[in-house]
Amino acid sequence: MATPRLSRLSSSKATSYELETISPHSPHLDHDHDEDAPLSAGDPEISRFTWLVTCAAAIGGLLFGYDTGIMSGALVVIGSDLGHPLSDKERELITSITSGGAFIGALLAALLADKIGRKMVIGLGAIWFNVACVIGASAYSVTQMTVARFLLGLGVGLVAMVVPVYIGELAPSKHRGRLVTLHSVSITGGQCLSYGIAAGFSSVPNGWRYMFGLGAVPSLLLIALVPILPETPRQLMHHSHHAGAMLVLQKQYPNATEPELAAIFARIERGLSKAPPLHHGPALLRSLKQLYGDASNLRALFVACGVMAIQQLTGFNTLMYYSATLFGRVGFRDPVAVGIVVAGTNFVFTTAAVKYVDRLGRRRLLVYTIWGMSVALVVAAVAFSYIPVSDGAMDTVAEREIRWPEILVLVAIIVYVAFYATGLGNVPWQACELLPMEVRAVGTAMVTMTCWGCNIIVSATFLSLMKAITPSGAFGLYSGVCAVGWVLVICFYPEVAQMPLEEVREVFRHGFGVRYAERVRRERREREKGVVASGVGV
Repeated sequence: MATPRLSRLSSSKATSYELETISPHSPHLDHDHDEDAPLSAGDPEISRFTWLVTCAAAIGGLLFGYDTGIMSGALVVIGSDLGHPLSDKERELITSITSGGAFIGALLAALLADKIGRKMVIGLGAIWFNVACVIGASAYSVTQMTVARFLLGLGVGLVAMVVPVYIGELAPSKHRGRLVTLHSVSITGGQCLSYGIAAGFSSVPNGWRYMFGLGAVPSLLLIALVPILPETPRQLMHHSHHAGAMLVLQKQYPNATEPELAAIFARIERGLSKAPPLHHGPALLRSLKQLYGDASNLRALFVACGVMAIQQLTGFNTLMYYSATLFGRVGFRDPVAVGIVVAGTNFVFTTAAVKYVDRLGRRRLLVYTIWGMSVALVVAAVAFSYIPVSDGAMDTVAEREIRWPEILVLVAIIVYVAFYATGLGNVPWQACELLPMEVRAVGTAMVTMTCWGCNIIVSATFLSLMKAITPSGAFGLYSGVCAVGWVLVICFYPEVAQMPLEEVREVFRHGFGVRYAERVRRERREREKGVVASGVGV
């Protein structure tokens, strides 16, 4: 197949580009270059264009974080504004229904992402966010609020599935983890923002309506930005829009030479050549057959879904949904303000992970942090056993002083969140890199559906679980999940940091590829050292 080439044309006023066509065997194409080879002008550093596009897309993560986190503050001030005081079951319903909507939203994203493109799905998600915020802010019954939260979940599912894929396909492989982690940073930033707004409006009459309504502001901004976002080169090439793909690549790598751009194009093209044409059968059925019918794809899916399930089943999102409720029942006088401390810890350590997710790698971050989550939860479980709690409504004894057990619970939760944010909080959202292009959309949808399916289980049972087995039992259970997850990561999660997406598919052709991936990365490092030492690409 012929490969488009950018040819520079000089004129008296400006320099312009036109697309030409060269053969893959043309002398213009330097086959010694690959996507990760040091480019002549400093690439593959992150270009200004890539930064701007990533930040714009990450607004979807801000929406995700804000509209999931705002429920924690709203639950403690909503009172009887929905017709009557909410029971624990109703709290669990309007909280967990968002996860149900997100589950369906992820499935819709799988149907649409390959057909209409990544950026259009982001736009649809932003529209759903906007509609849900308006309905939620004007709700006067549990039914109306439930509908709003379900619609909100549809938007969350669409955005949560496609934004990591979009960023991952645009990012240089050397910095892919760093850029995708910005999605996680924006989620935690949205949660911090929601807690701050909840604290500000908690004493305002009908303040929870403002909490929901303000969520429409970033969604409107994202809707305005979608038309100027580019489609990813891989998606454009998958639909045979080769000229458009080359133009986007030229913006991603503005300092790259013509042979280097052509080499990047050729690598992507070789990866896509292994995928059957789009017209071969219904898109979803074709992708599902490839996903579940190929052993290597199935192993990649198992790892991606497994680490996402561990993320959710360790109980972190119970703190995002119920932290104000939990700290209020523990005895803190201003539970929303205490919740801000937890959200702030999540944001700070997620931001710190940006620096290390490519440098240390995904596997090491998980191995170094999950054990700490387990230990912190054990400490919290022990501390809870010293806090007097009634057997009926999970209400703490009224007007108690804050003693060492309550302080220890808060400290243990902060430590747990810090470990979580550094590893499990962001690495599972890198899962799209484990999946080949032809199954990336549907595979990432399965990962996202795993996220929300497990989220439903946790959010719909947390308050009831604490009643049934006490808070100590609940946090002890989550600690056990962390311990099991730590062992599974050690056994099955391969390190693919800085590997081109087109090479990652080979990892799972060697079992789960833990040792194979490490060998490939070691050989790549040695080869790059040799290239630098010989002066090539400097």
